[in-house]
Amino acid sequence: MTIKDRIINAAVEIRMEDASEIIFQHSIFAQVALPRSKPEGRVWERNFKNASVVVEAGRIFNGRKLVEQPLPYGTKPRLALIHINSEAVRTQCPQIEVGHSVAEFLRRMGLADQDGRTYQSFKKQMMALAASRLTIGFNKNGKAVTINTQPVSKFEAWLVNNDRQEALWPGELTLSTEYFESLIEHAVPLDLRAISALSHSALALDIYTFLARRLHEMERPVKVPFVSFQEQFGQEYSNYQNFKKKFLEAMKQVQAVYPAAKIQQVTGGLVLNPSHPPVKTIAKGHRIGREAIKALPSPNPTGNLTERTLERFRALWAGLDVYACKDDFDQWLSDKEQKPVDYNRAFFGFAKKWTKGKVC
Repeated sequence: MTIKDRIINAAVEIRMEDASEIIFQHSIFAQVALPRSKPEGRVWERNFKNASVVVEAGRIFNGRKLVEQPLPYGTKPRLALIHINSEAVRTQCPQIEVGHSVAEFLRRMGLADQDGRTYQSFKKQMMALAASRLTIGFNKNGKAVTINTQPVSKFEAWLVNNDRQEALWPGELTLSTEYFESLIEHAVPLDLRAISALSHSALALDIYTFLARRLHEMERPVKVPFVSFQEQFGQEYSNYQNFKKKFLEAMKQVQAVYPAAKIQQVTGGLVLNPSHPPVKTIAKGHRIGREAIKALPSPNPTGNLTERTLERFRALWAGLDVYACKDDFDQWLSDKEQKPVDYNRAFFGFAKKWTKGKVC
């Protein structure tokens, strides 16, 4: 499936049905992002207005010695961080089982592959992320504030021996108390379908996360010039016109999967307007917080199709029998030991394959 097709499919689903699975990012990473391309050296710094962020590469013990890890960069550490944060918010626990949960996360994201290369590169970036340290500086109430933090305080990995080499297989990680408590109070809810559709672009992921946090907290429209967006999202671009082109391409993809975002392009920049968040269960202007997390809807585990699912099926595949598809799905599901957490979401994934080649 092409990137364009993936975004179109996600856009249709998001417009027709509220999010059945909500994932989370820390609000701090909605303001300052990790490197998008591979940085040189072992320290990466970004300055934006009256704020700075420094990411330092760390080391992980391989059973014999501490091994230097690279700086995390690109889409995969962003997705890894979202997965880690989402598991912590969902379980309300700073300890996260990595090995099995990552594979399931990649499957739900549509990123699982047969040869395992995606998992391996995802694992490497997660280890780089687990070893890294963050230093954040900003101005607040006339004071210069510096925060030193390491989101992951403990990382455990299984030692795996084979004929060629000794390797590490992620087992469990523990978020630092400071980071975990801050995450619970400042988690930004995101739609899994949107993140999956944008998983090809670190820039698009950063823009979507930024808008998900910013727009629903705004009280009035704000014009933001493109040069400010370049300072925040594109300091690696030396050419302003190149950045503007890439930024607008990514923004178009983001708006497709965030239809509630009210944004207009004007001369020299964009006007951001107060908008509903991408996850509609979160009230406009309301920070997620611990109590709001508890109130979020749980995925539907039952074997019944909702009215939304029926309407969605008929709108996309008029002429095909939704209940015939359901019968085949239930038959296929009966052979599976592990049942889906969300029956309707799993059904729709099955339906996409079931309808291929059938005449509508």
